[in-house]
Amino acid sequence: MNFSQLQCFVTLVETGSFTEAAYTLGLTQSTVSHALSALEHELGVTLLERNRKGVVALTNPGQKILLHTRALLAQAEAIEQEAKAAHGETSGKLRLGTTLSLCPDVLASVLTRFRASYPHMEVVLFEGMLQEVYKWIESDIIDVGFVLLPASGIESTLITTDELCVLVPTGHRLHAKTVVSPGELRDEGLIMAKSECSFQMMERAGLECRRSRPPLRYQASDSTTILAMVREGLGITLIPRMMLPKKLEGVVALPLDPPQPLQIGLAVRSQEMASRGATLFVQTALAWAQEQTSLPLRAC
Repeated sequence: MNFSQLQCFVTLVETGSFTEAAYTLGLTQSTVSHALSALEHELGVTLLERNRKGVVALTNPGQKILLHTRALLAQAEAIEQEAKAAHGETSGKLRLGTTLSLCPDVLASVLTRFRASYPHMEVVLFEGMLQEVYKWIESDIIDVGFVLLPASGIESTLITTDELCVLVPTGHRLHAKTVVSPGELRDEGLIMAKSECSFQMMERAGLECRRSRPPLRYQASDSTTILAMVREGLGITLIPRMMLPKKLEGVVALPLDPPQPLQIGLAVRSQEMASRGATLFVQTALAWAQEQTSLPLRAC
């Protein structure tokens, strides 16, 4: 058993395809297939089921072994990065998780700064729902991820604070108000993103999603689509202030009463065991955040 075989196993799980795994690893399909077969032969178990199309699925033993394999590879990467740092070199791979419904501008700004400071660090971006980011951190699929605080079971660092706003079309009955209360939202049809994060935002806005069905009218995957639907009067939405377009056309953004702050942070499974790349990324984000405190915030 060697790291190359373990890496082939994990990449096959992540891609679900021998073709994609080979492309990702820069190997031939036969090399990947041979590595998996050799690993299964040595362990004496079948890790992945194959069919005629080559699509793979985890077996029960494979699921359990995968958890240990990911942890082992993550620690091996952390060891290599620390060894390189001892020689004044900063390089390696950083697996970064994010949900674009939360902080796309923060991600872009911090990533730009990180790349400029550490050009030899390879960043692999994982995009998913908020709950997926939590699970990726816990399962060692990613090294660090943007999360909504508080986040239990993982170690997090506050990066920035945002505010939840209500977005309504021009001419809507609420558009002339200075603030919007939870009671005024209960009779409105909401247009929200298809994510667990949306339900958290609705609950923070005072809508009791767990006790009663939330007033969801539509769900869409793209924020641009949601904005267009609100503009056309199909409903209203809840949105972090950072995600507001720079120029509001046909819509009005209103703060909630009481205000609903959103704490955005970066989380790792363990700060003590985090890779050097993950630690440097958090430090870079904190430095960026400190600079932002001197800039005026754009009001809702």
